[in-house]
Amino acid sequence: MKKNILLSSFFALALSAGAQSASDPVLMTINGKPVTKAEFEYSFHKNGNVEGAVEKKTVQEYVPMFINYKLKVAAAEAAGMDTLSSFKKEFHTYRDMQLTPYLIDQAFIDSIARMVYDNTVKKLDGKDLIETAHILIRLPQNATEKDKAAAKVKADSVWQALTQGADFAEMAKKHSGDPGSAEKGGQLPLVGPGAFVKEYEEAAYALQKGEMSKPVLSPFGYHIIKMTDRKPLDPFETVKPEIMAMLKRQNIEEASSQHRIQQIVEASNGRLTREAVLDSVMNVHIQDNAELRYLIQEYHDGLLLYEVSKQQVWDVAAADSVGLEKWYKTHKAQYAWEKPRFKGFVIHAKDPKQLKKVQKLLKKHANGEWKKEVKQQFNKDSVTVNVSGPYLCQQGEDRFVDAYAFKTGKKVEPLKGYAATAVYGKVLKQPKSYLDVKAQVTNDYQAEMEKVWEEGLRQRLRFSVNETELETDQ
Repeated sequence: MKKNILLSSFFALALSAGAQSASDPVLMTINGKPVTKAEFEYSFHKNGNVEGAVEKKTVQEYVPMFINYKLKVAAAEAAGMDTLSSFKKEFHTYRDMQLTPYLIDQAFIDSIARMVYDNTVKKLDGKDLIETAHILIRLPQNATEKDKAAAKVKADSVWQALTQGADFAEMAKKHSGDPGSAEKGGQLPLVGPGAFVKEYEEAAYALQKGEMSKPVLSPFGYHIIKMTDRKPLDPFETVKPEIMAMLKRQNIEEASSQHRIQQIVEASNGRLTREAVLDSVMNVHIQDNAELRYLIQEYHDGLLLYEVSKQQVWDVAAADSVGLEKWYKTHKAQYAWEKPRFKGFVIHAKDPKQLKKVQKLLKKHANGEWKKEVKQQFNKDSVTVNVSGPYLCQQGEDRFVDAYAFKTGKKVEPLKGYAATAVYGKVLKQPKSYLDVKAQVTNDYQAEMEKVWEEGLRQRLRFSVNETELETDQ
């Protein structure tokens, strides 16, 4: 009985989230679903009337665009695209991200911060935090006794200079084999025990603030260590802001959200799932937070719009070679070139005798696996031929095309490492087929298909607009 009551309450929340208020009237209905005036205004001000937009829209101009958008979403829902696991996974990932701020458990985060501090105290074991600078006279990994002796001589020389007043930071920049710290004058961050190798750590902790060690041998080489600061760990409340900043960088809020969800699920004794909890949180907060409500709705609809447009228009048009060719022939004039273009390849060869052989290969395989053939015939053991393309370019866009295809007479230096250059292809005054202007033709063909699709949706699906409310939105 309790389970039924609990589930009923979730349904009630879901229904109330979609309830209309007198202050937010229905502006239009799309395939039986109401669209409030506030939702339309959110979309208009975000997408249709944006400062800096190339083409700002009036309300009257934006209305048919918005209707088409919602009709496509309705078509996607009718096709069940919103029930697909791939859609749910992507949508829920975004939705959950937006809900994270509403599920943050500050007590959980505070407990983690305290644990980080307590672990640091334990690790310090009564020792100070230390801040050191060092100059490293580096030794190779397999250093010989001779290498060690030479490094020791250099380290002693640097140490003597320091004892006689040389500036530590300048000596570090000049002599240290640790490039990361050398550029900072040898300075290393504030750390506790365990941050350094044993030899370095023991020597460092033996120093007081301002003191400098003699050269200390470690597996990395000889270190001259200067203690720049040492101090006990500050109280928790003092370092808490720093710990919190670190935890935030490590996505503690997300972890906190997941922890809270898990607590709620476990406390329900099997009555609730993770998704049920998140649905409930969303339904509660979208009632009072219009920005959140429309943001989630926009992403939901956007995912469906992309998928249905891809299936109904984009993929279909791109694969329709017959339709693309027909469209090109019908609208040929709009794809005319102002200047000729070279269509083909540029060939670089280490042996000039290879050029004609490559040209013959490209003649045979230009529309197929020419890369594979070039590799097998010329570049199997070493690279002797470099073929780039296919090009479709005007004069002035490539120096080799200019010299060898357009024959400008301008001398060009050969590609480094290659003795000879040639081209394979033709200079075209105008496109020979839609393939020469495929991107433009495909884009225009898709636009036409989309227009036809939109007209079909307007005839097949029901929609209406509250003109009275629309007038007040001008």
